[in-house]
Amino acid sequence: MSNIFPFRSTLIALLVLNCLDSVTLSQETLPKSPLPLKAALLLTPEFCTSRIAHGGQDNPKIGIEVGKVACTEFDPTLKEDFAALTTISDPKDAGDAQLILIPRFVDVAATTGLTAFSNNQLTLFLEWTVKSSSGQTIWLGTVQGSATHKAGTLFSYKKNFSLLVNETVKDVAFQSAQEISSAPELRKYTP
Repeated sequence: MSNIFPFRSTLIALLVLNCLDSVTLSQETLPKSPLPLKAALLLTPEFCTSRIAHGGQDNPKIGIEVGKVACTEFDPTLKEDFAALTTISDPKDAGDAQLILIPRFVDVAATTGLTAFSNNQLTLFLEWTVKSSSGQTIWLGTVQGSATHKAGTLFSYKKNFSLLVNETVKDVAFQSAQEISSAPELRKYTP
């Protein structure tokens, strides 16, 4: 009888831990409700034409063209996280927005494969500044997104690199939406 009792307590402990894991998992997979705020996404012409090089240099002659893709991906991705989201090109056009979302690419990291069948990896770092309509900074955060894609041959390299950039910017947009919508400062903010 005494040999069975330790087995029961171990079994009960495992069942309790399993229940706790499933509760944690279900909380992580629950969708977050949109922030009950009106926001304006500031996508300036300079941002939409930005090219980023390692070290955060914005140079039109070198670097990776990320702004063009970002300006098409950010609005639809972030739209679900707010009661209302408009895209503006000048802060003066914010209208009745309670928050202004300001993105800025700060750095890029890339690894390249040695052969056509190797993978290239690209990681982008984006800084978000979220300000109130009065100009007060409410939240500041850095988000990173990355993607991996085959390097390709001499003939397919350019196309594959373009796909890599697009996938990386999409990941930055997705990660941004996750970070912004779950930021405690924004969840608690009331104008």
